[in-house]
Amino acid sequence: MVKMKEREHNQRLDSKDSWTVWSNSSCKLINIKEVRPHSVSITEFGAVGDWITLNTKAFQNAIFYLKLYADKGGAKLFVPAGRWFTGSFDLISHLTLLLDKDAVILGSTNPGDWPVVDPPPSYGRGRELPGGWHRSLIYGCNLTDVIITGNNGTIDGQRSIWWIESMNSKNVLISNVTFLNSPFWTMHHVYCSHVTVQNVTILAPFGLPNTDGIDSYSLIMYALKTGYISVTTQKH
Repeated sequence: MVKMKEREHNQRLDSKDSWTVWSNSSCKLINIKEVRPHSVSITEFGAVGDWITLNTKAFQNAIFYLKLYADKGGAKLFVPAGRWFTGSFDLISHLTLLLDKDAVILGSTNPGDWPVVDPPPSYGRGRELPGGWHRSLIYGCNLTDVIITGNNGTIDGQRSIWWIESMNSKNVLISNVTFLNSPFWTMHHVYCSHVTVQNVTILAPFGLPNTDGIDSYSLIMYALKTGYISVTTQKH
């Protein structure tokens, strides 16, 4: 089991002293397919990057369409420049989510856009209330060969719910993306194997509790390399 937390300070991960964290005897670069033979843009499914239009259905429909190519070399969903307002959506296996350098995915601030689901068995009951929790902005379960990347494109939680969760998945790469304003854990990887996080920037408001940069549990082969994290962990 690997768990990482950032306290109330800034931590830079440089190439000279990058962190490599493992729950086994070694940690290797994961083997995933970075070139996808099939590619679509989110705009082909009616998305509008105006910071106003809710694009949840566009993301869901695009990814549903790309399932056709999961066993044909995989597929890529491109998010061009713009501010793309959306609720929660699920990823699929053999998918690359690619953000343009001027693309911003913005999490909806409406709780109705975030389904409530059961937490992982190891999480237990909530501290204040029993029951489920809101699904993350970008969610994946029982997947393999998944990439979230971009030329420093941005995913902005707008302090709404939380961002990226992968569960029971393997061969996951998250790289070259900036994450802003999470109200809760920015990334949560649980029961996964061969996860690599590299060249990411994670910034969350100081004083807002539980904005941990990366929370990871029950992993096999996990690597965190070269990035910058500035968040606040739990307050008691």
